[in-house]
Amino acid sequence: MPPAVFLVAGEISGDMQAADLAAALRRADPQLTLLGIGGVRMASSGVRILQDSTTWGVIGYVDPLLRLRTYLRRLRDVEAAVREARPDVLVLVDFAAFNLRLAERLRGLVPVAYYVPPMVSVRKGDRARKVAALGMRLLATLRREADAYASAGADVILVGHPAADLPQRAASPAEARRRLELPDRGPVVGLLPGSRLQEIRAHLTILLDAAGLVARTIPEAAFVLPVPAREISAAVEPRTRNRRPPVRVVSEIHDAMRAADVLVVASGTATLEAAVLGVPMVVVYRLPVLSWMIINRLVTVRHAALPNILAGREIVPELLQDRLTPAAVAEAVTSLLRDPARGAAMRADLLAVAEGLGPPGAPARAADEVLRLIRWGRNA
Repeated sequence: MPPAVFLVAGEISGDMQAADLAAALRRADPQLTLLGIGGVRMASSGVRILQDSTTWGVIGYVDPLLRLRTYLRRLRDVEAAVREARPDVLVLVDFAAFNLRLAERLRGLVPVAYYVPPMVSVRKGDRARKVAALGMRLLATLRREADAYASAGADVILVGHPAADLPQRAASPAEARRRLELPDRGPVVGLLPGSRLQEIRAHLTILLDAAGLVARTIPEAAFVLPVPAREISAAVEPRTRNRRPPVRVVSEIHDAMRAADVLVVASGTATLEAAVLGVPMVVVYRLPVLSWMIINRLVTVRHAALPNILAGREIVPELLQDRLTPAAVAEAVTSLLRDPARGAAMRADLLAVAEGLGPPGAPARAADEVLRLIRWGRNA
């Protein structure tokens, strides 16, 4: 029988990361059987999807408790699916709160690889040691994470970050604007409120109101808002319909990034993707107050945006919690649009951060490690 790989990803970003890994696995061994938990992107890469998990993500510490029953049911269902499939290897992709619990439940049943394991270098406590104790092969995407896990005794290898592949695949700015039917001249502002429904609720209205303020001072500005999932579109499109200024809602996030002169982006993986494309940005985020208080007790870094964390200083402005207002966002965006020298300096700093992500090919290197686990398991 051909080897079977079971992939588990959650949320839209995890679906995208797992899809690239699945495509690399398929190229390396076309005979593989790929199945798992994910979304349409994984399915398009040849994965047989057993459950769609793109809307499973929650943020903070309060919402997960409110949805505990649903979380436990999903965890039991996925555990049962893995036990029934008995794959040669289980590949966990990001989605830490869920995938760590799944790894605990399935420990010893099947070899496990964890691609994009949870960040530990920015946290207090002994999370790295606890993850290491699960005996998984960790495929780290950031050097600081690989070092932190290695210090905790984990079986870890640095494969590099998948965002490093984006410049090779992305359209030119002019082509991206053409694809998205945006003006070929004049400033374009990308609005990226996040890919979770809670992030949409927390950020979208503020970003849309900020767009209105920007348009008052820069009337020629155009606005684009990528929504890479149907479930999110249902929450976004009614609130953008008939807006002034008009906001173009599109499905392709990387084209939207490439087309933009400035991005307003929710803190997360998208900030690194914007960095490798060299797009100046303003990073935003708002959490429930209790979750914010808890996180501030756990973290060891002063910044929230990944480019700032990796640089060890503020490259891009961060508007968090009470500082996140339409006026503050509009002022930051307008300042970048009106000061080309500042935008150019930020772009250079972002590209310098991107160089530290490693060379292109992270999904292929991760796929090699997964195939190595399969061979090890079969020989054992």
